[in-house]
Amino acid sequence: MSDLEGEVPLVTGSAEVRARVCAQARGLDAWSVGSRRRAVEDHLRFARSSGAAGESERVRLEAELPEWQRIEALLESSGRAGYDPESDRVAAAAAEEMRRRERAAADAREAARRAERERREGALGRAEDLLDLAQDRNLDASVLVEADDPHVRSMLCGRSPAAVRQIDARMARALTARLGALADPGVRAAAWEALPQRVTAHAALLKALAGNTAGFLPEALPFAGALAAAAPEATEQLARWLAATPGPA
Repeated sequence: MSDLEGEVPLVTGSAEVRARVCAQARGLDAWSVGSRRRAVEDHLRFARSSGAAGESERVRLEAELPEWQRIEALLESSGRAGYDPESDRVAAAAAEEMRRRERAAADAREAARRAERERREGALGRAEDLLDLAQDRNLDASVLVEADDPHVRSMLCGRSPAAVRQIDARMARALTARLGALADPGVRAAAWEALPQRVTAHAALLKALAGNTAGFLPEALPFAGALAAAAPEATEQLARWLAATPGPA
């Protein structure tokens, strides 16, 4: 057929390439297919001589050429007037493979959508449980972990930003007062690591104020949480300064 025939195998392994070439060859006779094959060979020679600039084109043409050769040989041996992919078992197998891949991709997309729905529904359920626990003031280590779940917090923020601020404040107070499971030093240390900075900064400020001010009550400074949320690093610096400053005699 050509001087390129020996350089390219007569079997292609890509269903995408085969399906594309078979679609382009539909209705063409052997002479027209041969003309397409020769054009591909000419372009391939040019791509090979172009070095890196023609690399992607070379790869595409080397994948397509064997299929044009196969269809040309099929038409010459069968004597058919025109190429029909539906009567070509090789083309039919490639088309079926493409349909299988499309179904698999659709199934994967549906599974991803289902997983996302389940994730959101689960986060919403955990957010509602957290609101109930916060309302009952029943704060423990599991609540602290759940409260820092970004999906849960997203659900909480969407439902009640005020509730989120309230939960942050109660977590800070529970951490400072060592309530419930936070009485355990290990749990408390883990909570300091896991909680967002605004909560730990709030807790540090409450602790410093409690040690520096006689009779201090956390409720006496409701803006402490807002300060920690707006500037957690500055709040931590203030807490360290208060802790280092002697309180009233």
